[in-house]
Amino acid sequence: MLLPGSAAYSAAYAPGVQEPDPPTGDGSNGTASASSAEPLAGSGIRWQLAPWRVGGTLSLDLSSQRLGAGGRSSQSALFGDINVASYVWQPWFIQLRGGLGLLLSSAHSGQQDNPSNDVRSTALTANVALAVFPASRFPFELRADMSDSRTLGDALGAAYRSQRVSLSQGWRPARGNDNLQLNLDFSRLIAADGGADTLTHFTATGTRQLTEHYIELGASFSRNDSSDGESQSRLAALTARHNYHPVPDLNVDTLATYNDARLRGAAGTEFGSDVRQLSTLVSWRPRDGQWLHAPDAPLQVTGTARWVDAGSSGSSGGSDGAVSSAQAFNATLGVTKDLSRTWRLAGAVSLGQVRVGASPAIVSTSANAAATWVPTALRLADWQYGPTAAVSASLSRSSQVDGRHSAGLQLAHSLARSFVFGAGHTLALSASQSAGAHYESGRDEVAKVLSHSAGLSWQALGDGASQTFASLTLSDSRSSAKDSGSFQLVNLQLTRRTQLSRSASWSANMTLQSTRSESTPGEALTGQQRSDPSGWQQFHSASLSYENQRVFGVPRLRFTALLAANSQQLERRSAGDIDAPLERISRSLEGRLDYAIGRLEARLIARQANLDGKSVSAVFARLQRRF
Repeated sequence: MLLPGSAAYSAAYAPGVQEPDPPTGDGSNGTASASSAEPLAGSGIRWQLAPWRVGGTLSLDLSSQRLGAGGRSSQSALFGDINVASYVWQPWFIQLRGGLGLLLSSAHSGQQDNPSNDVRSTALTANVALAVFPASRFPFELRADMSDSRTLGDALGAAYRSQRVSLSQGWRPARGNDNLQLNLDFSRLIAADGGADTLTHFTATGTRQLTEHYIELGASFSRNDSSDGESQSRLAALTARHNYHPVPDLNVDTLATYNDARLRGAAGTEFGSDVRQLSTLVSWRPRDGQWLHAPDAPLQVTGTARWVDAGSSGSSGGSDGAVSSAQAFNATLGVTKDLSRTWRLAGAVSLGQVRVGASPAIVSTSANAAATWVPTALRLADWQYGPTAAVSASLSRSSQVDGRHSAGLQLAHSLARSFVFGAGHTLALSASQSAGAHYESGRDEVAKVLSHSAGLSWQALGDGASQTFASLTLSDSRSSAKDSGSFQLVNLQLTRRTQLSRSASWSANMTLQSTRSESTPGEALTGQQRSDPSGWQQFHSASLSYENQRVFGVPRLRFTALLAANSQQLERRSAGDIDAPLERISRSLEGRLDYAIGRLEARLIARQANLDGKSVSAVFARLQRRF
């Protein structure tokens, strides 16, 4: 971006006059000599462009794709573009960039049972960018881009065009940590059949730091529309946070949020929800010389207050749907006292109110106390053994339910050991077991829960040339009451990176997780309900790569192999992600050869992927010349 300063036109100033400073730091008292050949121009700014820097590419692409359903397509494309860059007066003042490209394409497609289809097309690409004070305290940037997926050279699936406009403005003072940032993005993806996906996304954030106060404000809005009019999402959010920290041991944190979501799907299905929330957290720990302070038995007081107002609506097939609303308020005051290094007491009282729709409000009060014993881990030969115990009791009452009382007991212990093999190899084992019982009046039963977990991890450092980490975690939890059930979790993680030689290396990352819940029992210790469906649920995420910078000993001949798989789509345009792809690739295997001679680059790619549930095999070839 930054071009050489020697190409700029400098400005002259009167002798003895302080030179204006760029907005990138404090001023200095330097002087500049007068020059009769360069008179003053405005505020010392010369509204002249530096010499344009010109570059571009010329590419020839050949590709062939085969769909799992029997469809085939091939394409040849010639693409050329010219990019220019300059600046006004100085590089830190105003920067300009722009580009223009032309794509000539010939495509052939067909099915096994249908005649082939030949299409010749042309397309223009363009981009412009304007940056004002890019390295200052208040940078501004405007970018506009019109591109075509066929110019990428390795795009899978149907071709599409992209239109995007981005605006950003930032500001911060000369001193202090205050900050203001505004961003506006507009993106439209247009498919070959004319369908379009449009996303508008706006964010604004601001922070203000004072001596004892910290204020943070945020706003966001996104709207995603499809051209068929059947799919639409609109998300809006406002946040305001205030933190008050007058002394090291007193902290008051207040958060206010507003979230609104409107979703519309196929067949006229619509859903909307809005949630307003206000919460405050106050924590205080007495210091030396203050009341209740004890050096060996610290005390902490915590208070919370939370108000929530939520509403939802839904409809199907154009019919009016049900509208529901709920309001809730809760306030809690808790105290935690360390009696010693191993014993801790905790108690809390709370008041709450819940109203659903037009029904009468339900007012509830509760009080609970707990004692926890966590001794220092014991050494048993080469093992570390850590027992824990906790006992709790609570009283609760509401306007609709008579007073209830409950009591709980939980015992747990863990065992861990590390084995060191040679230099840099460590194997760690851990196992834990917990058992608990919970009694609540009115249910006439004692709910019991038994949990087991085990973990195995291995870490190795191979003389700096390789790094390996692997872990396996198993857990099982079973509860017995009127509604008994079980929950299992298996998690496997693997990370490996190896430098095979000076020019070759490979790396791997993998996460496999599986969970199962056979029913929806009440948790014996907390009384909460689980909603996991029965049966195993799997999740996987994996990537494997190999790279060789000097294949067959040929300089600048690079080979790359990539394998990636993911069972979940994390990026969605409907959720406001401006960079999310139009189609989801859940699995991909790719091999790539790159060869560069000066400004001439050649590339060959073979790829097999799963694209939105469809299998796609493709071969790409590109020859590109930069100038």
